[in-house]
Amino acid sequence: MDFRQLRLFIAVAEELNFTRAAERVNLSQPALSQQIRGLEDDLGTALFVRTARGATLTPAGEVLLEEARRLLDAADQSVRRVRHAAGLEDRAARVGFDFVELGSIPPLPSLLAAFRIQFPEAQVELHVLPHDQVERALLDDRLDIAFAFGRPSGPGIDFYPLLEGHYQVLLPAGSPLNRVKSVSLEQLQGERLLLPQLSAAAGEALLKALSSAGHPPKVVYRGTGIAAFAGLVAAGEGIALLPSALMVNALSPGLKVRPLEHGSTWSFGLMWKIDRPPRVTTLGVRLIRQLVPRPVSI
Repeated sequence: MDFRQLRLFIAVAEELNFTRAAERVNLSQPALSQQIRGLEDDLGTALFVRTARGATLTPAGEVLLEEARRLLDAADQSVRRVRHAAGLEDRAARVGFDFVELGSIPPLPSLLAAFRIQFPEAQVELHVLPHDQVERALLDDRLDIAFAFGRPSGPGIDFYPLLEGHYQVLLPAGSPLNRVKSVSLEQLQGERLLLPQLSAAAGEALLKALSSAGHPPKVVYRGTGIAAFAGLVAAGEGIALLPSALMVNALSPGLKVRPLEHGSTWSFGLMWKIDRPPRVTTLGVRLIRQLVPRPVSI
């Protein structure tokens, strides 16, 4: 029995539903069920009564819920005392974003909340910068950690993927492309394109895909503000190609979204400086890796 198993047990005990608990802890339901059965095997008793509609706690499960909360609270207090002794709370945690809209897309809100719980004494400062400036700020020690699209453009920065998916097309109401179920690269030829400002590597990959249809793409705008993309598309200034994770924020009345047929993919993740990162960065990266053991597809 370990702390991770106890946290998983608490999630199921609070949700009383393995499916909802699995979504909460970012595990598949079979993996979560396996962890709980392992915990029951270790303790030699059933903790839940499984039903078609969910689960209920057994008397032994009710006792473990109380004890698990007490043990984890004590462990958290110990961690805070150790960090206080190490002086970790004496400085702000400087967190960067290239697209702050992603802060509202799961699992980002839960990651930020967990970060604040793990570092209650630390003030969290959020900084929104274009991708190239995010990388520069990490290397110059002006940021401790960052959430950004695309793998780093150069050496010195590590990357851990959190979200991944495909690109989609944002169209104005009167576009002929609204009549198709998905948009091909050929159908984008000659269109005025509005593209997100991603890492150099991600941007080059997207341009290469767009050029594969035979002609250089007609890019008229690059930016990071989702509201600007929505406004420009609505005004008829072009059509936007955006990562699927951003479409929830970009869609406004009158605009339409269609999938892009080409298999171009994007990746959004955690970035940090490799060489002598601050202690708060090292601990934060470790925490996020535990909470998101594999990228979430959107």
